[in-house]
Amino acid sequence: MKKLNARNRLLLALSTILILAFVGVSYLNYIFTRERIHREILSKDLPLTMDNIYSELTAELMRPLLVSSSMASDTFLKDWVRDGEQETIKVIRYLDQIRKRYGFFSTFFISARTLKYYHFKGIHKTIGPNDSHDVWYYSLVESDKEYDLDVDTDEASGNTLTIFINYKVFDGQGSLLGVTGVGLKVDMMAQLVRTYKERYDRAVYLTDKKGVIQVHQNLDYIEKKSIGQIEGLGGIAPSMLKTGDQPENFEYLHNGDLILLTARYIPSLDWILFVEQNETRSLAGERTTFIRTVLTGLVASLVIIGLTLGTINRYQSRLEKLIVTDELTGVANRRQLEKEFGRAMYVQSRSGKVFSLLLLDLDGFKKVNDTIGHQAGDAVLLQVAGLIGAMVRPTDILARWGGDEFVILTASGLDEAVKMAERIRRALAGQLLAGPDSAVDDPRNLVTLSCGVTACTQADNLDGMLARADQALYRCKERGGNTVEPSA
Repeated sequence: MKKLNARNRLLLALSTILILAFVGVSYLNYIFTRERIHREILSKDLPLTMDNIYSELTAELMRPLLVSSSMASDTFLKDWVRDGEQETIKVIRYLDQIRKRYGFFSTFFISARTLKYYHFKGIHKTIGPNDSHDVWYYSLVESDKEYDLDVDTDEASGNTLTIFINYKVFDGQGSLLGVTGVGLKVDMMAQLVRTYKERYDRAVYLTDKKGVIQVHQNLDYIEKKSIGQIEGLGGIAPSMLKTGDQPENFEYLHNGDLILLTARYIPSLDWILFVEQNETRSLAGERTTFIRTVLTGLVASLVIIGLTLGTINRYQSRLEKLIVTDELTGVANRRQLEKEFGRAMYVQSRSGKVFSLLLLDLDGFKKVNDTIGHQAGDAVLLQVAGLIGAMVRPTDILARWGGDEFVILTASGLDEAVKMAERIRRALAGQLLAGPDSAVDDPRNLVTLSCGVTACTQADNLDGMLARADQALYRCKERGGNTVEPSA
């Protein structure tokens, strides 16, 4: 596995720190937001919703309570009972008039003397202690309560699930005459709590003091299920049922969601009102924002990292090129030549492949600098480097050794290297470096080159080859320059 260099390790570390910091800050912000919303739901939203629903629900049920109370105090009803319950049609009409006037589902009166169940449609039946539908009557009569609420099917109206408000009727001496009251369709109350859910986005339900559900938007729960049977509520149900007329907050998990709940006892109904909110769903928007923020941040971080990496690589490449390149001519410098020489020696030791070194020196270059200036001399060096570079193979190495000297490493024997040098010499001799319209005697047009060539031996080194090539170059100069001389 390829090891990362120091630069890439640094970039990887910085990138990791950047991404982890961004994700960490975003997550902390989400946690703080979640905690803030949690506190607001428990301290503001749920209590406010509870107060609104409590007021509306109490007002909704207060009317049938008041009507039932009024019926229990009505002198007509008391006189009719005291007179022996004669003319049944009178009480039937009385009950029907109240039903129609207030829009109740049912109205009734049960006589304590005859145990007859008078209904707005007529006499329904005679109640008895062995009838499960009549247990509520005996329970109320034996209790100290003036009235109570009971959820049961109305046998006189097709067994429709009904909320009955039952009020005791006493004569002037405090003797029990019977129980009267009105009935509300449970459907109506269920629709009411459904309206609350739509308006407040909260689940609302009521139970008796034992926890049996009395009002719920799901009719299958009413009188059939207690809150202790609801997932997550079993452990806290006893505490919830001890709630007084001051709201109390609770939390529980249901199907993996965190539910926040507030409970309050309603004395006038002897029921407990529950209002709950699904915090997990409430935080869905915050979670989406968190994920979107993290993804956006990651994309932005990756773009920034990519741009940074590209910029660093670009400058790194330029620096690496400057390290191994001659600044003026753009060909390899001494450092790169030494590196390439070591590579060539390694290849020769492994495969026996020979290579040669050409040492080139410009003739007449000093005169260009002395008569025209160093700027013109630099331009000549650049032109010569370009000419030579165009004539060597891609596998050959061209380097500036210093001043007006160039070195070529070529994977060729001595004879081929001499031929290459001769081609380069002739090409330069035919060039007008000062331009096609320049004077023939312009010093730039008189620049030629001399070249000493040597081949590598088995135990050679760069200094040894340069020394031999330099000796051959010296002989070229003694012969007047513009020649190629192989080493002896």
